[in-house]
Amino acid sequence: MRAYLPVTAEEISNFMLTGSMECGPLYAPTIKFLTANNDMDDEQGEYILSMLAADEAMEMRENSASPAFILALEITDSQVAEHGENFVNLKENGRWEDVQCAFLVSPDGEELTWFATQEISAALAQWLKG
Repeated sequence: MRAYLPVTAEEISNFMLTGSMECGPLYAPTIKFLTANNDMDDEQGEYILSMLAADEAMEMRENSASPAFILALEITDSQVAEHGENFVNLKENGRWEDVQCAFLVSPDGEELTWFATQEISAALAQWLKG
């Protein structure tokens, strides 16, 4: 399942360096979310979850000029300790190998710019500058 983790640039840097990160809740299509939104297709559900993560990422910024980010991870049910309404908590730290891509949240929080995993390290220096 695809799950969305709001993060800072510093957290991305540390995650890449160590290959592991303690993750807070990841926004994910849980049974409760899918049941409550059964009129949506997968793409619409993914959009809603990613925008919930974007809202949280915006709140995590040091100031309003700092960039906000989301990492999309592909996780399995065996990694999940708890299912909430629209989130999961992992049993163990998240693994960098599960990261599928990163999103840069626009300053107004309305758009996401996609970065492939191969592009993250090249963009990271600029992201860390803010």
